[in-house]
Amino acid sequence: MDPLPRTGARRLLAGNRFFDLVEEEIEDRQGRMYPYYTVASKWDAVVAVPVLPDGRLLVERIYRHPCRAWLHEFPAGGIEPGEEPCAAGGRELREETGWSAGRITPLQTFEAMPGLLRMRLHLVLAEELSPGGERALEAAEFIQVETMTVDEAWQLARRETASSFLTLGLMALRCARP
Repeated sequence: MDPLPRTGARRLLAGNRFFDLVEEEIEDRQGRMYPYYTVASKWDAVVAVPVLPDGRLLVERIYRHPCRAWLHEFPAGGIEPGEEPCAAGGRELREETGWSAGRITPLQTFEAMPGLLRMRLHLVLAEELSPGGERALEAAEFIQVETMTVDEAWQLARRETASSFLTLGLMALRCARP
């Protein structure tokens, strides 16, 4: 295994309750220190892929301010300290949709954007769904809940401005259920 590049000074440039913007020096291939900028998330994240008993999916239409657009995606959010990804997926599903899952299983875990962002993304499958829970949206969460077939969700995912939370969730679901 190759050794990691040598690191030098590290500076916190900005931060909030979600992430830090960090400048860190790493030694380049010529031995010079190179400034590398990263966004370091304060926690990992989860995306819950909710599948209804009839095979349809619960999908959110959510306003994403950085994109200045409404996107379709699966319920997602941060994993609290000490919380397991499956538990976080169930919590996000309840908070954002009002639905509960009788069974939640891991699908896939990976680094979301390894060249820029330090945050592990966990995808979980939510099954045995039942409606009726109380939604607990944050003040700036604008979410409409829709049901659709897997084919309809793939049509949305093929759009030019599709959310990665929808696309990655569908890909993980396809791998789990070929």
